[in-house]
Amino acid sequence: MSYTPNSASSVQWSELQHDACSNVIDRLDVLDLQNFAAVCTSWSTICLNLHAARPKSGSPTLLTSRLDHDGGRTKDTLVEGTFALHDVSEGTSFCVCNRSLVHRVWVGGKNDWLVISDKRCSLQLLNLITGETLPLPSFSTVPGIEIDHYSDLSIACQPYSRTLRRVVLCQTPSSSSGHFAISLFDDGILAFTTKGDNTWTFFNHPTSYCGSRSYFPEIFMDSLVHKGRVVAVDSEGFVFSWPIGDQDVNPVSISSADIPFVFGSRERVFYLAKSPCDELILICVRGHGPVFMRPYNRVLKSEHDRFEIPDSMILFKYDDARETWRRIRTTDLGASLFVGLNYPFYVTCNAIKPNSVYVANMVGSDVTIFAMQAESDVPIEKHNYPIKEQARPGVRQSLRTPMWFRPTVPENNNTHIC
Repeated sequence: MSYTPNSASSVQWSELQHDACSNVIDRLDVLDLQNFAAVCTSWSTICLNLHAARPKSGSPTLLTSRLDHDGGRTKDTLVEGTFALHDVSEGTSFCVCNRSLVHRVWVGGKNDWLVISDKRCSLQLLNLITGETLPLPSFSTVPGIEIDHYSDLSIACQPYSRTLRRVVLCQTPSSSSGHFAISLFDDGILAFTTKGDNTWTFFNHPTSYCGSRSYFPEIFMDSLVHKGRVVAVDSEGFVFSWPIGDQDVNPVSISSADIPFVFGSRERVFYLAKSPCDELILICVRGHGPVFMRPYNRVLKSEHDRFEIPDSMILFKYDDARETWRRIRTTDLGASLFVGLNYPFYVTCNAIKPNSVYVANMVGSDVTIFAMQAESDVPIEKHNYPIKEQARPGVRQSLRTPMWFRPTVPENNNTHIC
């Protein structure tokens, strides 16, 4: 027998009593609360009246591991799927739990999509806001490659084993043409996959055709898609590009930037970005000091963990017509740039230090901020956030690498967008 509710006694969700909504809000995760407020004007108003703290749509938000209230490591955040969100524009931090992150770490991301992986390189795309997941192809679909069950985040490619360093998510599933992801390995190999692909496609390495097929000196630190080509920068600052439609060809070497030597800053790391006008940007961070074992407490190793004390930053913009790099200042960006494991993005907001570069995966701090002062080189500010996880002796799989996240939940007129 079918049941028909009494229309006279039924209540619309948007008409729930204030106390009922308040009880629901008290039990919601901060990301669920953001979705709750986006449902209708009535619920959004209740959240505002209750001063329910939540990250704002579009705000730069840092993802980190977390501490318990006593400052010690929790039971096991990888097992629990717990992590922390830090809204830098609002100065607020939240502890969050997501079941999709149980036994997994993020290895890249763009906007509110993360690339997550278990220790066996089983990659997925995860939307932290909606909870949607999308599996990426297994590396075992590539002939001659097996999953290495003895090393974390490694695949076996005879006679060597290579370790995944990061995945650059250039396009998310929200894009009209679907996702596009680039994997970077510790031996310098790059591979990509896109919507409709059932495997990964590996690019020719720039030295694989120079008689050195057993050793690849170019270890790539960053990569992105620019004007129909995949562009990557190696650990020496050399930039290469491959056409997306013909990855079997040898890469093209782009002219090198003139990076001045600075006494005392023995190490350099590099990032790539695009300007608001779609020009290629090369970011060079210089530093010194031993790293010791600190970065090795992270599940995901990083080629950027080459020094503990950053000294300065230099920016270059590529001139396509002249095929040369030109040095620029942070003030030439016209907005603040956020880089790290994530795909780079810009934010202009009163609460954000203007014309700065926020770097999320430096050793020794959660965020390092670079900004120009007069005509001198770029000075530094460091920030650590109160909710993060510390490694204890003997605990190896403890830290997730800090990474930028930008929630893009549609909000109604009652909510503020940074």
